[in-house]
Amino acid sequence: MENRLVKYLCIVAVMLMAAGNVVAQDLKSVLSDVVKNIVGDKATTESSIIGTWTYSGPECQFESDNLLAKAGGEVAAKEVEEKLQPIYEKMGMDGCQYTFGEDGSYSCTIKGKTSSGTYTFDNDAKTITMKSKLGIKIVAYVTVTGNDMSLVFKADKLMSVLKTVTGVVSGVNSTTDTINSIASSYDGLRLGFEMKK
Repeated sequence: MENRLVKYLCIVAVMLMAAGNVVAQDLKSVLSDVVKNIVGDKATTESSIIGTWTYSGPECQFESDNLLAKAGGEVAAKEVEEKLQPIYEKMGMDGCQYTFGEDGSYSCTIKGKTSSGTYTFDNDAKTITMKSKLGIKIVAYVTVTGNDMSLVFKADKLMSVLKTVTGVVSGVNSTTDTINSIASSYDGLRLGFEMKK
């Protein structure tokens, strides 16, 4: 019995080695996604979002809990993030900062301008609802893993979020078309920002 187990483990090891970096990379993508969603969900609490977070890049997530969909979704997510990068640069997202206070206040600073308001955190849904002083509400899905935070929004809401955050309204028709095209290409897509503490 012990010999059979050793042979089996050797065969598995050889198969994995033969598959090379492709399997390792795919496995790494799958595992990092699983860790982010499982550990992130447990680590994402009201106290974990407190602090100042700086924009570090576009973020794309899928609502599906199906592991296979997420594994395949990694490739699609990278493509979407590559399309979003120039849009975010055009709108001035580099250097954007969100600060969430213990008292339920938040501020967003972008291009030297700061807007502020209050927020509420929904522990079950893992969402932050931000309400500006002008009464505009933005709902973001949040995942915190260590010093990384993802703030994502339903894809069809991203453009209004970007307009609210950046204050850019004119000359965004082509940007709106691009985002709408991305949103309609994938079901259950959430788009937003990767932030670092």
